Amino acid sequence: MQGFGRQASGKPAEVARAGETLLWWVALVGLWVSTLSTITTQELVAAAVAGVPCALVAMFARRAYGGEWRLSRAWSLPVAIVRDCAKLFSRETGIHRIPVEPHEKAVKTMVVSASPGTVVLDDEDDLTVHTLGRQ
Repeated sequence: MQGFGRQASGKPAEVARAGETLLWWVALVGLWVSTLSTITTQELVAAAVAGVPCALVAMFARRAYGGEWRLSRAWSLPVAIVRDCAKLFSRETGIHRIPVEPHEKAVKTMVVSASPGTVVLDDEDDLTVHTLGRQ
């Protein structure tokens, strides 16, 4: 018989939430510490204290939308990064010039740079754009 506050496996729901919160806390504190150039006691205390509410918010947010851990989606970003890095060494890269008027330069720079696989290198007269893949 399933009791109040218990999951189907018989494990208390509070223990599962605490475990998930602890995992979030460890990951978030580890992320904080990895950005430090010098690790001091004050920074470790700040990371530990700031990690608690962040871990709680992360756990409640994931549970609120019913999220699950799916490795197939989690690996899509690293795979895309490796694929784009491989394109850097292929012959499918190119540098193009896009003519622009002075009053539209900022908008075109943002739009072109936001496109996947492109970056604006220079914007003196025309936009000099580096592209990955066939364009």
